[in-house]
Amino acid sequence: MSKDTDQLESLDLKPRATTTDTVDSSVFIEDLSAETIKAEEAVRISINPHLWPRSKKWTAVALASLYTFIAPISSSMVAPALPYLARDLGFTSKTEILMSLSIFVLAFAFGPLFLGPLSEVYGRKPILQASLWFFVIFNTACGLSTTKDQLLVFRFLAGIGGSAPIALAGSVVSDCFDRSEMGAAMSYYALGVILGPALGPIIGGIMTQSVSWHWVFYMVSIVGGILAVVGTFLLPETYAVILVQRARAQGLLSENHTAASESHPHRSVFNILKDAIFRPFVLLFTQPIAQVIALLMAFVYGVMYIVLSTFSALFVTHYHQSTLTSTYHYLALGIGFFVGNRMSGGILDTISTMLQKRYNTPHKPEYRLPVCIPAAVLLPIGLFIYGWSAENTVHWIVPDIGIALFAMSVNITFQALTVYTVDVYMMYSASALAAVSFLRSLAGFGFPLFADTLYERFGYGWGNSILAFVGIGIGIPAPILLFVYGERIRASSKFLSS
Repeated sequence: MSKDTDQLESLDLKPRATTTDTVDSSVFIEDLSAETIKAEEAVRISINPHLWPRSKKWTAVALASLYTFIAPISSSMVAPALPYLARDLGFTSKTEILMSLSIFVLAFAFGPLFLGPLSEVYGRKPILQASLWFFVIFNTACGLSTTKDQLLVFRFLAGIGGSAPIALAGSVVSDCFDRSEMGAAMSYYALGVILGPALGPIIGGIMTQSVSWHWVFYMVSIVGGILAVVGTFLLPETYAVILVQRARAQGLLSENHTAASESHPHRSVFNILKDAIFRPFVLLFTQPIAQVIALLMAFVYGVMYIVLSTFSALFVTHYHQSTLTSTYHYLALGIGFFVGNRMSGGILDTISTMLQKRYNTPHKPEYRLPVCIPAAVLLPIGLFIYGWSAENTVHWIVPDIGIALFAMSVNITFQALTVYTVDVYMMYSASALAAVSFLRSLAGFGFPLFADTLYERFGYGWGNSILAFVGIGIGIPAPILLFVYGERIRASSKFLSS
């Protein structure tokens, strides 16, 4: 376990005994008054977000979720504007045009690798705030672009800034809530990640048709700037290590706590950063659990971006609808994501409680995984319905139903595996989520680039069937293997909680 973890344990962040309890006089200064005890209790609460008032915890989660909503919605808002971008900026091939959409997601692979670990050194809030402003600046530059090269560069840089909440919002949730409430709390974080890509094309289509493609970028930047200002005042720091350091610097910790925390050897900022930045790579390339989670989420995420990049075109070419009308079908994705989110949030905690009673054990991270099995079955069902109804131009409601079922599966899988990752890696959750995000985002970038080739060669029917068969081969065995062998793997790793 890390020095930071040892430090937190040495500080004993449990609520202090009241005046009616037996108190060790050697721990406190002589003649402790009730006011002094109350003051120390307040300090203990302030440095342990699990003990914060629920209003403060939910404020942190709500703002983190809104931060998370900004980047995913920006990733897909340009989809309806792609023909206009091609016309005005000189894109000459389908791959180039799709690159302007997916290069934003490519940045999600690299940003969290250093932004996540940096939050474990400097805290969640400074990294979230700085990254959001970075996103606002370069997303605005996208709207001002006059060449395709400018757009691609600015789009990638905006994605770097937008990637921070993807890596950190889940850690903010784990900072504030214990495992018994993690599933429900994490559902609000997942809602922003999943709903953003579904709602983005609808808003983008309206903005493109009513104003211009430039305002697709400007509008998101305005909202992001307002959110960054609000977060400056309302978003609290949630990382306990940073809160402890601040309390010590302000002289708020009692002498025995200060002595305990200072007993650990001093490490330079350079060494801390070096370890933190390399940690996601170590996790991804040496830890079987991180590898399995990353593989499964990469496939699901990649297929989701195939759908996002081709969904509107399907209704334009096969159903002869206008560009604006075709974007309304993304509501089917949004409905599926929302229903899956509301279903899975409470179910994750309920299943964990049931399994604890059944096996007479405390909570285990693997108790988050059973819900992935029905989700893995739902994914190919949705793809089969979507693909073959589109292939035969069945009434438009049928492919919408198929894609809604697919979206439910995506949300349930995403949410369960995110909670499982946080449960497993705990203090290293930001690094673990960054490691998973790396492979997932590479898939989100790469899959749409071969989407046209897939559907041109095999059609929507067999094209989506191929994806469904791969989903069956990966999605069903993976959670079963983790459920059976996960605890054994965790016991053998220095990174994983026992």
